[in-house]
Amino acid sequence: MQSLTPDFNMECDVDLSVIIPAFNEGPNLEELVQRISHVFESLKLEGEIIVIDDGSTDETSKILARLRERFHQLRVLQNSSNQGILSALKRGVAESSGPLVATIDADLQYRPEDLIRLYRELKYTNADIVCGWRSPIGKRGGKHGWENRLFRFFLRFLLGIALKDSRTGFLVAYRNVLTSILAEHDRETFFHAFLASIAVLRGYRVMEVEVWFEERKVGTNRFSKLSPHVLGPLFLDTFHVWQRNRLKPRRKWPLEDLLKDAPVDRYLSKDWSLWRRLLFEIYRLTFPLHHWMITSRCGAFYWQFRRTQWASQTRIREYQEERLRTLVRHAYRHVPYYRIRMDEAGTSPFDINTLEDLRRLPLLSKEDIRKNIYFDLLADNHKKEEISRVNTSGSTGEPMVIYADRLQLELRWAATLRGQEWAGYRFGNRCARLWHQTIGMSKSQIFREKADALFTRRLFIPAFELSDSSIQKFVSELKRWKPSFIDGYAESLNFLASYLKQSDLKEIRPSGIMSSAQTLPQRSREIIERAFGCKVFDKYGSREFSGIAYECDHHAGHHIVSELYIVEVMKDGQLCQPGEVGEVVITDLINYSMPLIRYRLGDLAMALDNTKPCPCGRGAFRIGEIQGRTQAIILGTHGKYLPGTFFAHFFKDFDHVIRQYQIIQEERGVLTLVIVKGTRFSQPALDEIVNRLREFVGQDMVINTQFAQSIQMVRTGKHRAIISNIRLDFQDSRGTAMIEKSLSS
Repeated sequence: MQSLTPDFNMECDVDLSVIIPAFNEGPNLEELVQRISHVFESLKLEGEIIVIDDGSTDETSKILARLRERFHQLRVLQNSSNQGILSALKRGVAESSGPLVATIDADLQYRPEDLIRLYRELKYTNADIVCGWRSPIGKRGGKHGWENRLFRFFLRFLLGIALKDSRTGFLVAYRNVLTSILAEHDRETFFHAFLASIAVLRGYRVMEVEVWFEERKVGTNRFSKLSPHVLGPLFLDTFHVWQRNRLKPRRKWPLEDLLKDAPVDRYLSKDWSLWRRLLFEIYRLTFPLHHWMITSRCGAFYWQFRRTQWASQTRIREYQEERLRTLVRHAYRHVPYYRIRMDEAGTSPFDINTLEDLRRLPLLSKEDIRKNIYFDLLADNHKKEEISRVNTSGSTGEPMVIYADRLQLELRWAATLRGQEWAGYRFGNRCARLWHQTIGMSKSQIFREKADALFTRRLFIPAFELSDSSIQKFVSELKRWKPSFIDGYAESLNFLASYLKQSDLKEIRPSGIMSSAQTLPQRSREIIERAFGCKVFDKYGSREFSGIAYECDHHAGHHIVSELYIVEVMKDGQLCQPGEVGEVVITDLINYSMPLIRYRLGDLAMALDNTKPCPCGRGAFRIGEIQGRTQAIILGTHGKYLPGTFFAHFFKDFDHVIRQYQIIQEERGVLTLVIVKGTRFSQPALDEIVNRLREFVGQDMVINTQFAQSIQMVRTGKHRAIISNIRLDFQDSRGTAMIEKSLSS
């Protein structure tokens, strides 16, 4: 239900545009224009009246010429021939300047003064469109009553829509909403009779206001009788609307506008042989077996991403601004949190038109999300069956919950596949993943994860089960599997490369390695590349957004997935200059169910000069080195090694018991668990958590618990969730770990 058509005119201060299609309505126009002008005065609005003279053969054009001299708000558009109501509406909306648009017939059967009531209903509610429904007060039975009831019956039967007045063409709407609806239709004679129903089908919120409707006093109504020339087109229109919106619904997807100028993917024929394409189609069509929530349309999104990566930076910026305008207007109308915050800041959604304007909006913190998630941050028009709960890992020691809608999850998947290809992955080739695999998953999710691994020829190496006794087993599996691509936690890859001598890995020679989930220091990159004999590509992501930015083969910074996210690197409330390190702030352009606008992710990154394009030719914006996440490995008993990411996954399901945590290891065999109590903390619940933790760190591990009011932040402004003062040296003569207590803090 999102439109990418701009709904503003930066050079005009018009608040409301009134669109009036007119065919041979000359005698009614002077009174109509005068009364609408009084409406603008009553509302204290800057308005414009756009009359489309749709090939009139009476005195309409002469009357309009005289009226233009009296009313400065009047604009006249001439059609040389009668092109119908739909064409007139499209032209009128396209030529309009206001963010709000009203449509009204020229015959004065609707009272122009009722525009005041429609306008107020739109402004003070969360509706996208407000329609006037014809009041039955004082009306007797007659043809209009039973005609309308019959028409309502057909709409309910075919479209499943029940409105008080299905045939109304009297409404006030947001310009981008009306533009989006009009763009999908081109051949309906009586389009205005279906407009409200189509809006409902497209997911917009439609409200109805009772209005007075009078009999026509001047002129004739061509469609007042149910003659064959009326019934025929009306039934055809009904069929077209049913076919387009019910039988074969056509939804405009986010990347389509960016595709208009995107070149054809230059590497498609080289990368995709016939067998690979066939395997991908089988995989795509079987998505319900191995994925939760997302559907087979991910495949179409992936092919779109293959093209949009070559769009120019100028076009990407235009695309982001188009989506930003629509997102902010949606958030203001349908997400109470943003409406309240923007009103407090004195900012209108129509003030946000460019990327620079984005900084007029307040920042969104993790604490803001925790306080407002139910329901102030959830859009009031979201589809509950199409949103998924996402538990963030809590890299700062404080897990959190957000919700993402299906479309966002599907686009994430497609963008991830594209990012892996930059690192050398090709769908269908053998790959390996050093990951947690199943921690925190239900049985059905575990089944889907394993089914997905089977289809994609992926070998899982449990990143949280590395130990002296198991590491050789995992290396043997890698040697047997011979993956052409490896991805995993930076800590785990570094651990594996450091633990083993180079000769131990000479049979494992992937074409590329992707590191993710933690910062990749240059020293770790060198160790991994030397051990595996290939380049390492860094992925920057989070549970809230999945992959945010990826390195290409030029390693000139991280390419942001600019089709989905706007990333700001901020310092002291301003954008950082190239080379400066600042806080990462992200706006998700796709998730309309729970918009995350200017979200403080909690990481630090270096800003780059985006006026200098990357040598690879991709137009996406870039950020530099990610500096805000710390690495730590906790030493368990009996030779177990647990990267810091393990605890993030472990604690994410216990946020009701433990609001914030910190793991400290000063000596072998002892852990200190510092916790900030959650709202439902109890000692039995804590005991259960500690016992479950021992299943991973070792049953004989000493776990001391301490309570705190808060976890102290380090200089980066983040809470360090893992602090290990144990130094691990993997390069002794036996190839096993040497444990030495570090004197550094």
